[in-house]
Amino acid sequence: MKFFIERYSGKKIEENPLWLVVLSDLMTNLMLFFLILYVFTIHPDLQASQFMEGFDKDAAQAQKEQKAREVMKKFTEEDLARKLAEDLLKAGMKDMAEVQITAKQIKINIPAPVLFESGKAEIGGRAAEVLGPVAAVLNTLPNDVIVEGHTDSIPIKSGTFRTNWELSAARANAVVDLLAAKYAVPQPRMIAAAYGEHRPAADNATAEGRAQNRRIEIIVPRE
Repeated sequence: MKFFIERYSGKKIEENPLWLVVLSDLMTNLMLFFLILYVFTIHPDLQASQFMEGFDKDAAQAQKEQKAREVMKKFTEEDLARKLAEDLLKAGMKDMAEVQITAKQIKINIPAPVLFESGKAEIGGRAAEVLGPVAAVLNTLPNDVIVEGHTDSIPIKSGTFRTNWELSAARANAVVDLLAAKYAVPQPRMIAAAYGEHRPAADNATAEGRAQNRRIEIIVPRE
């Protein structure tokens, strides 16, 4: 039939190339599929969301900017922590507070006798000299603040508190109250935690170790 149509119609009928378009689309999709499989093979830790973001320029740019902000924030935290240590040294208070910087946190260790009398939770007048520079750093950073109270393992025999845990809780709360009332550190950012003798920094069998364990730790998480 096709022969007669072509012969007597005077026009040659060409085959429709639409199937070539469909085939090319199919081959393109298969190529992309195997390309994705190859990428996930050489990068097994890559997540699908991260892979798709590579096709989104705005998302990729936003991710770069977010990483840059995180890097700058960490540099700012480290600079402030070092400045605090230098300020305490210049003020002659190096032995009253120790600043430690790690990838996860900034920790300010203050021996309990600097702030409190033995067995008590009322902050002495000298405490403001130590907590003032500390509060300046806390007000500069947006991070949360954890104030931990710690004691040695010697049981309390008399006084207002029945246990070391109660004493450590009262001391942590006293520091939080002072930071908020005197230095305007926002209360919603602060947490008071009490550990008593249960998280010693040194051996309670020696006088030196017990002295290290009687402390207030102000922790600024960095993550």
